[in-house]
Amino acid sequence: MKIAVMGASGLLGSAVCRECLARGHKLLAYANRSWEEPKKKYGVSSLPMEKFDPVMREFFDQWPDAVVNCAAISSPDMVDKNPDYARLINVEAARQLAEVSAHLGARHLQVSTDMVFDGTSSPYRSTDQTNPLSEYGLQKLEAEKQVLATTDINLVVLRITLLNGNSPRGDRSPHERILSALAKGEEPTLFTDEWRQTSSAENVAQLIVELIERPNLNGLFHWAGADTITRHELGRRILQRFGFKEERLGTSTLAQSQERVGDRPGKLTFELAPLVSKVKTQPATIDQQLEEMHLPLALYSWYRENVDDPTCYNPRF
Repeated sequence: MKIAVMGASGLLGSAVCRECLARGHKLLAYANRSWEEPKKKYGVSSLPMEKFDPVMREFFDQWPDAVVNCAAISSPDMVDKNPDYARLINVEAARQLAEVSAHLGARHLQVSTDMVFDGTSSPYRSTDQTNPLSEYGLQKLEAEKQVLATTDINLVVLRITLLNGNSPRGDRSPHERILSALAKGEEPTLFTDEWRQTSSAENVAQLIVELIERPNLNGLFHWAGADTITRHELGRRILQRFGFKEERLGTSTLAQSQERVGDRPGKLTFELAPLVSKVKTQPATIDQQLEEMHLPLALYSWYRENVDDPTCYNPRF
């Protein structure tokens, strides 16, 4: 199949690119900006989604068999700072992309988020009532509705959870941000009462490509990891994985940080049985996700000089 991936320079998008190539598909990779490393590895082309006419022309020229939309302004803080621009990407471009896919007869997969829920009734099924607490969650929910309204066939909206993994720039996933904070001399502070069912970007990418290959599976689905963990415990496990003492990690609660972080869901978990029973891909455990984590190469020199237990990690080149 000829598969077009939007947001190919991101944490999930780059993983989807790798999985497409591993399964022998022809890849069309696009991103807002074409960074050098993804460009070399996946042939990523710059195709900003703010002005949609160039995107539409490219798709009619290439005529892909499937489209995966991983592109989004995914940081809630960035959405709050510029909600109009974020809406242009998260909602308007998502709808237009789904419409073009429907016109081309291409299978379409839109990535969404667990942030469409308020965290009061976990675990959530795809049929449960939504109630976003943030502008980001509101925008992703509106995108879901508009994408699902484009067609009744050949379409998947996939809600996913907090992603672990290795991003092209080494600054997107939880372990990359924690290690970067340590390198700056900061103490990462994570919440002991914020529960998440973290996913592996590689595992989600495997599922996405499987869903693209399975035209009999259509509609709204949930996917996450096999285990539920607090943000603080995840941070502690990450420090352990890379050989740092737990004392380097700060501790707080959502209640203590309400003024700084605003309303945030306390517990977001998914009921996975409806989809797990239909696919070959299986959710990744926390141990599997930790094993996949690599040290960002930009931090290698700092790491060698500052790690508490250098026997915990062997860099892979």
